[in-house]
Amino acid sequence: MILFRLLSAVHLLAIAPPSVGAQGPQDPFDERALAQAIWQAAPEVLAARQEVVDAEALRGRTYLLPNPSLTATWGTIPIGERNPPALAWSKVPNYSVGVSELFELGKRGPRQQAAEANRTLTHYALLEVYVRNFFEAMEAMSEQAAATARIALLERLVAESQEILRLQRARSDKGDVAPLEVDRLEVENLRLLSSLRQAEATREAAMLACSRVLVSGCARFADVEQAQRFLAQRTAEAPTDQMAANARPDVQALLAERNRLRAELTLAERQKIPDPVASVGFMHDQFVVSGNQSNSLNVSVTVPLPIFDHGQVEAARARSRLAVNDTATRMLTQSVSQSLAIGRKHLEILTGRARSLDKDALPRARNVVDRMEGAARRGGVAVQDVLLARRALEELQLDRVDVASEAHRVSLHLRRASASVPWPESQSR
Repeated sequence: MILFRLLSAVHLLAIAPPSVGAQGPQDPFDERALAQAIWQAAPEVLAARQEVVDAEALRGRTYLLPNPSLTATWGTIPIGERNPPALAWSKVPNYSVGVSELFELGKRGPRQQAAEANRTLTHYALLEVYVRNFFEAMEAMSEQAAATARIALLERLVAESQEILRLQRARSDKGDVAPLEVDRLEVENLRLLSSLRQAEATREAAMLACSRVLVSGCARFADVEQAQRFLAQRTAEAPTDQMAANARPDVQALLAERNRLRAELTLAERQKIPDPVASVGFMHDQFVVSGNQSNSLNVSVTVPLPIFDHGQVEAARARSRLAVNDTATRMLTQSVSQSLAIGRKHLEILTGRARSLDKDALPRARNVVDRMEGAARRGGVAVQDVLLARRALEELQLDRVDVASEAHRVSLHLRRASASVPWPESQSR
């Protein structure tokens, strides 16, 4: 009778998935809190934010005029005999000072446009790093949640298996059970222990993966109910493939890179336009005995001749990179549609599996176990048959946990494909 009471108590092992709208206590796995933590503390995000700061500084520099150049000259320094010989040495040299300025023709506009596009590019690159880190953390927490649910089930199964093994050993000592049956139960108990250790290892690996995103690591699930609520969360992806592609930071980064390359191409093509350097200077000449002007101004213009290098190399580079950018943008946009289609189909299959388990397989398995336990109490069914029925129910329960975990990962995949994430409070799109 003790054995049958133990078998009946195993009904507590059933892990029924909660409804999506189920309300529970506030847990530490709020997505907005996670988003803020990643934005403020994830090492990769911090490095990408620094890139944005640098790009902003470079953009600001393109709006500044080139610095003028100041030139000071001390000339006509006498060497050897002077003319006339009686002239004092200090009365010969002249002193001049001048200022020169570069005037860019047709280049400031494209350079500013390239810098603006580069700032936009680094901004979207930052958002892409943030999105990648967010979903890496979410996937790690999904693994942890699934492992937590499996551990809760396996711990109870191990406890039940050990108690049954203890009773069967006692019966074997009395000759009521064959030693081979005890050996079989020991092997089964060891298998459950191995599965439990594997689930614990998976949980710790998930914690390690989360710590790679956040140095402080992610919180642990307090209990199996909290883990179930996390796995039951769903967020709808973008309604259309085109909207999903437009929402992705990596797609927007490619478009910003295209604008930058076009501006760089224009800038390179305008290198054939020479940039003059205008200079103005003042000279004070002491050698007036020779008829020189005591004080004078001089104005000059220097024009470079872009004969050998007129930007042709940079222009060819920009054209080649534009062609690569167009291909990358087209392929990425197509991959978004394919990824969403495959993910939706996968989620549909998993939803069907979950529905079949919840509405058919698990209720039938529980009903079979109940009926067989009742029959066993009346002596109509062997204990071994009851154990086999119980094992089938336990396998279905573990399978239900795996389905919930895989469905959650697919849901994250769909969200990742459409960049459906909570943005940190300090960041606006």
